Amino acid sequence: MALFRYQAIDASGKMATGTHPAEIIQEVEEWLVSNGMSPVKVEIAGAGAAGGASTGMLATIRQNIKETLTGVRLDDLIMFCRQTSTLLAAGVAALPTLDLMANQTENITLRKAIASVSRDIEGGTSLSEAFAYYPKIFNKLFLNIIRIGEETGNLDNSFDYLAGLYENEKDINERIKAATRYPKIVIVAIVGAIIFLMTFVVPKFVSLFSGSKVALPLPTRILILVSNFFANNFWLLTIAAVLLVPAWRRFNRQEFVILAWNRWALKIPVFGDLSLKIYMSRFARVLAILIKSGIDIISALRLSASSMDNIILQRMVVDVSEDVEEGLDLNAAMAKQSYFPPMVVQMVAVGEETGEISALLDKVADFYETETDYTIKNLATLIEPFLLLFLGIVVAFIALAIFMPMWNMMNVMKG
Repeated sequence: MALFRYQAIDASGKMATGTHPAEIIQEVEEWLVSNGMSPVKVEIAGAGAAGGASTGMLATIRQNIKETLTGVRLDDLIMFCRQTSTLLAAGVAALPTLDLMANQTENITLRKAIASVSRDIEGGTSLSEAFAYYPKIFNKLFLNIIRIGEETGNLDNSFDYLAGLYENEKDINERIKAATRYPKIVIVAIVGAIIFLMTFVVPKFVSLFSGSKVALPLPTRILILVSNFFANNFWLLTIAAVLLVPAWRRFNRQEFVILAWNRWALKIPVFGDLSLKIYMSRFARVLAILIKSGIDIISALRLSASSMDNIILQRMVVDVSEDVEEGLDLNAAMAKQSYFPPMVVQMVAVGEETGEISALLDKVADFYETETDYTIKNLATLIEPFLLLFLGIVVAFIALAIFMPMWNMMNVMKG
C-alpha cells in the first residue's frame, strides 16, 4: 500500500490538502468523493525521492536556468488561464483557485507571481491591481480583461477569453514560423556561401588580380575591400558585436526607435499587411466583448487599444475615442485614420445604424481571422519573389566581381 498526496475542494469551496493510504489513485479519489470533496490532484507522496534526489535537483536547476532565460511562455499563460477559468466556473473562489494554481504551475517565474498575487488579494488588493505588479508577465490587455471580469462578476469568462486569445496568438506564431522556415534556410545558406567565398575563394583571386596590370572593375574592388576588412578585423568585429548587443537593446527601448520600428512594421511588404489583419481582428473582437459587457463606447475604445502591441495603432484608437467623445460618430472617427480599412469603417457604420455594433464587430473579427489564415498559408509564396530577387542580386554581384576581371585579363592577353 502506498501513501498518496491529494488536493481537493471541500463542500465550502475551500482547498483541502492531505495524504491518504491506498493501493491505487482511484481509491483515493473514491475516498475523497465519499467524504464530500471534489478531487483536483492526486499523486503518490514522495515519488522519486529515494535514489533520485540528485537527479531531481539537477532537473530543477536546469529548469530554473531555462525559465530565467526564456521567462513565461505563451504555453504557461494558456494553461494558467484555462485552468483558472475551469476552477472559477466550478464555483471555487478566486483565492483558493490562485493558491491551487500557485502549487500546480510548473513555470517557476509564473508560480512566484501567482503566489504573490494570492497574498496581495488576501491582503485586500483587487485581482487586477495584484496582477498589475507584474507587467512583464501580464500585459495591459490581460489586466483590462480581468478588470472587466471583476466589474461584471464574470471572471471565469475573462480567463476563458484570455486563454482563447493566447491560443490564437500561439497558433499564428507557430504557423508563421512554419511558413517562413524555407526562406530562413535559404537566407542562412546564402550567408554561409558568402562567408565561404570571402574566406577561401576571394583571397585567391585577390592575389591573382594584384599581380596583373589590368584595372579592376568596381564590383571586384568592392568585393576585395569587404573581404580584406573582414579578414583583417575578424576578432575586433566579434568583440564589437558582443559589446554592441546590450547597447542595441537599450537603443531599441527608446520611444522614438520603438515608434520608427512600429511604423515600419506596418509598411514592410507582406508582413505589414499580415500584421494589420491580425491587429484588426484582435481589436474588433476585444471591442465587441467590451461593448457586450456594458462598457460605454469611449472607455471600450481606450481599453481595446491595449489589445494591439503596435504603438502607432494604439494611438490611432485613442484618437478615435477622443473624436467620439467630442461627438463624432464612431465610423466617421475611424474614417479619419489611415490604417482603418474601408471595410471596417463600413461595417461599423452599418452597426451604428442598426444598433448591432457588437455583432458587426464580431463579423469583422471573423473576416480578418479568415484573411489571416489565408495569408499565412500563402506566406511562402508571397515571400518567394523578394527572396529570389535578393538571391539574384547577390549571385549576380559576386559573379560579376569575380569574372569581369578575368574577362579583362583574357582580352589583354589576346590583344
